[in-house]
Amino acid sequence: MVDAKEALVAMRSFLLCLLTIVLSKSWVGALDFNSTKNRRVMVVAGAGGDEEYTSLFSEWAGVLAKAFQGNSAELVNITNKPENTDARKIIETKLKKWSEAKDDEIWILLVGHGTFDGKQAKFNLVGDDVSDLEFQRWLKPHQGPLVFINTSSSSAPFIRTLSGPNRVVATATKSGYEQNFCRFGGYMSAALEQKNADLDKDGAVSVLEAFLIASRKVEEYYRENDRLVSESALLDDNGDGRGTPASWFRGVRIDKKAQEKNGADGKLSRLVFPIVPLKEQDIPEPLRNKRSQVETKIETLRSLKKTLGADVYYRDLEKLFIELAKVNDQIESSLEESE
Repeated sequence: MVDAKEALVAMRSFLLCLLTIVLSKSWVGALDFNSTKNRRVMVVAGAGGDEEYTSLFSEWAGVLAKAFQGNSAELVNITNKPENTDARKIIETKLKKWSEAKDDEIWILLVGHGTFDGKQAKFNLVGDDVSDLEFQRWLKPHQGPLVFINTSSSSAPFIRTLSGPNRVVATATKSGYEQNFCRFGGYMSAALEQKNADLDKDGAVSVLEAFLIASRKVEEYYRENDRLVSESALLDDNGDGRGTPASWFRGVRIDKKAQEKNGADGKLSRLVFPIVPLKEQDIPEPLRNKRSQVETKIETLRSLKKTLGADVYYRDLEKLFIELAKVNDQIESSLEESE
């Protein structure tokens, strides 16, 4: 007959295996990202409506485009100059072409104004606007990794429309009815170049980290200016189409219990980097995969901390950190040999 202690150990083992499978799904997806040789990037500055916003959106989009120079195989920078009335057609043509190469990594970053009529959301362009449903249709054939960041007002419906496996989607608002000008895009673009945005101190700023820092800056702006908050950013990377606000995170880890069956957001976007360090690009793929496997085990163990005894938790954590150190030593040796 199995006693209570043995049953508890068996249950813990089962939970560890189950969570490892769940977290491994995020890890497997992350392996498809960060390969700049197959990365296609589109940065779009939307119509400003007046000179102040036009100039601001152009500046923010310029910072984003600069960040991806040298970090992409192809970079399309669509400006909001008055003569660029064919912006929508350029977007359609490029995305249809990129989607044919189903395994390529696609990044789409929108900076500007948006609208929502209760049924579909649109991003305002010089010329004809583009809707969330159109992006959905043009990207439908694409099966590879996708990062879609819409920093405009009324952008929340883009999460529901574009969410899916191996996709990271972020919006400046939590509702299509948050229709005021959004500052999220400016803080998001700036975060990519700020060293203090590297919250986990791994040498690079991930999509999750940039999202968290930008959200924090937005909150600070409204508080310091004693204004009612009119934008609340969301991030989705688990494919459930719901999104998670920055307030749910402590550091780079979710702090509130997620109710979604697919688990909490943040696990994939934490491993996706807009600017991939040159040193990271030079790491042989087998070693990078091996390191990611160990890191996934560590994250799994950390999520089980409250269900494990302290002695078991810290014993297993020490073993994994030793294993990770050995992999990092192998990586360092590999990089030295290649120099």
